[in-house]
Amino acid sequence: MKKLDQHVLDLQDGKEAALASLIDEFSEKLLFFAYKIIKNKNIAEEIISDSFIKLWERRGNFSSIECIKSFLFLVTKNACLDALKQSRSKFEHSESFLMDLKTDTQDVLTKIIYYELIDLIAKEIEKFPKKQAQIIQLSLIEGRSTEEICEELETTPSTVYFARSKAISTLKQVFKQKNISYYQVSFLLSMLWP
Repeated sequence: MKKLDQHVLDLQDGKEAALASLIDEFSEKLLFFAYKIIKNKNIAEEIISDSFIKLWERRGNFSSIECIKSFLFLVTKNACLDALKQSRSKFEHSESFLMDLKTDTQDVLTKIIYYELIDLIAKEIEKFPKKQAQIIQLSLIEGRSTEEICEELETTPSTVYFARSKAISTLKQVFKQKNISYYQVSFLLSMLWP
């Protein structure tokens, strides 16, 4: 954590290397967060770039890495909402979905925790066999249906179901070793694979 604290100080001093380190630290999490809201990778990437520009412009205002993280997620969420409002015809989200996104700070922190857990899961998925990792990537990260996964990977629904089950079992064991309770992992997985 001391390394991240040093990045805060370096950022305040206007050192671009600190910004680059923060981009490395948070860009994937923010991209996943934005993609889940707007379902468009190119727009999500633009939003993330703009979020880091805003961070750089306000670099003197941050005293901790937690403040930076909260700022980045909040700016990203707001930019995603703006993009959805401007493109309602392209994105068919219901009013209730948009209302769910307009939440207080506590809910934003909950979402940050959620996406950090997703990041931990993604790192474990990288260790899976190639086919299993592809299935989990398409299902978890991209939110594709079983039929879409079968079509893209030219496989059967039973293969997709088996890969998901095996992944869940493996993840439970990994997180048990990391002292994350079975119930926390189960709750997260139930949100991902209803």
